Amino acid sequence: MSGLHDKEEVSIPLLSDVLVSGNPLRASSVERARAAVAASVKASVPEPEGLFAHDADALVERLRGRCMTWLTGEGRAVIEARCSAAMQEHSTWLVGQVSREIGLALETELKVWVKAAVREELAARAGHPPSA
Repeated sequence: MSGLHDKEEVSIPLLSDVLVSGNPLRASSVERARAAVAASVKASVPEPEGLFAHDADALVERLRGRCMTWLTGEGRAVIEARCSAAMQEHSTWLVGQVSREIGLALETELKVWVKAAVREELAARAGHPPSA
């Protein structure tokens, strides 16, 4: 007895099937996706005379080196400046939020404190001990 999901016997596609040939998003494996991307790039971009795979590898390596140099030098300064600006903006917002919340809490407490102080003062003037 053959398997229930043999490709020859199934009329609907399985999750492992390549639904659209050449579309790497529909490939059933990473290898098929890479092959589909490589085939589509090779078909759409004609290879110039004299450019070989090792030339492309050398170019990729040089670009990687430039990116890393930029990220450890000038790029790092750009990233630090942006992070610093974001931190300053967030700190300013946070101080505003905390100040507003403390102000609201203090406003309600102040009402209680003033009422208690007035009661104490009135009780002291009348000669009675203050009540809580």
